[in-house]
Amino acid sequence: MNFKSNFLLCGWHIQKNMISKFSSLAKKDKSLYDKIINLPFIGSEEKFNTVLGLIEDSDDITKNEYDYLYKKLESKLQWVKCFTKENFCGGVSTTSRIEGLHGVLKKHLNSNSSLQGVFYCFRSIEKTQVQTFEEEFSRHKKQNTQFDSTPLEKIKEEYPDYIFRKIAPKFAKALNYILESQKNNKNSW
Repeated sequence: MNFKSNFLLCGWHIQKNMISKFSSLAKKDKSLYDKIINLPFIGSEEKFNTVLGLIEDSDDITKNEYDYLYKKLESKLQWVKCFTKENFCGGVSTTSRIEGLHGVLKKHLNSNSSLQGVFYCFRSIEKTQVQTFEEEFSRHKKQNTQFDSTPLEKIKEEYPDYIFRKIAPKFAKALNYILESQKNNKNSW
């Protein structure tokens, strides 16, 4: 299987640039300013085009701001969520997770690190994450709850115990909510 490789831009960084560029607009038209700075995270192409229409119709935007925005929009396929979600990016639209991991790696590795050191670092990070999860799980009130419904059994068979223990309480809560809703709806007829 080959994934199409794409060069994507960080939505958070684009938003920060827009915040500084459109700061004077915030005083004139706060609603429009909010729409502009949230452009990177719009998930629907229809909504994106609607917001662009509102921006184009506004008299509060200066020519410099308008030119800046349309220069940015030339690369919208690389940073607007409704366009980037078509590409495999693991659900990441900002670089904050990657930068966070780089920070963790930097604590353990340097340019003189051996390959063995790299693997030791990954094992150490994994051990820390598992320990954090176990501590979190032990604090969870429903840790002894037994889950025996068929969908959860399938999840347990296909995914590691870590994943199962992380999502099972949420799944059970959602399932209980659905069943309770159905029960209440039957009584209301």
